[in-house]
Amino acid sequence: MNQTRLKYGQWLAACLLFCLMSVAQAGVAVIGHSGNAAGNLTKHQVKDFYLGKVTAFNDGTPVAVIDLPDGNAVRDEFYSKVVGKKKAQVQAYWAKRIFTGKGTPPKSLDDAAAVKKWVAGKPGRLGYVDSSAVDDSVSVLLTIQ
Repeated sequence: MNQTRLKYGQWLAACLLFCLMSVAQAGVAVIGHSGNAAGNLTKHQVKDFYLGKVTAFNDGTPVAVIDLPDGNAVRDEFYSKVVGKKKAQVQAYWAKRIFTGKGTPPKSLDDAAAVKKWVAGKPGRLGYVDSSAVDDSVSVLLTIQ
């Protein structure tokens, strides 16, 4: 009986580890309107859009960006891996921009479904979601692992 429990416990641990590895490797997808003519984007381009340094694509199409809510794990991963800033650094950056009149931070939506719906609604819109949440309503412009 103890051997059966041990084997079951080992099997359960292996399954749990596999699931955690799958989730950890999902990554973040930067998404755009399905008719986006910009094609794939670089990390640097996305960073500039999210920091308000660039406000239009090369063809002149205005860019609008959206965030996931503060405290969301995908948001934290996005800012860490794409923008290169932690939460406090992002807040300080936008506090300075607001104070100097140079911009306002992106608005946020409650979840990935709301972000996808907003992005799909109009060309020029960008967002990010966990890559497992992507569907054919949007185009993936950059994937971050």
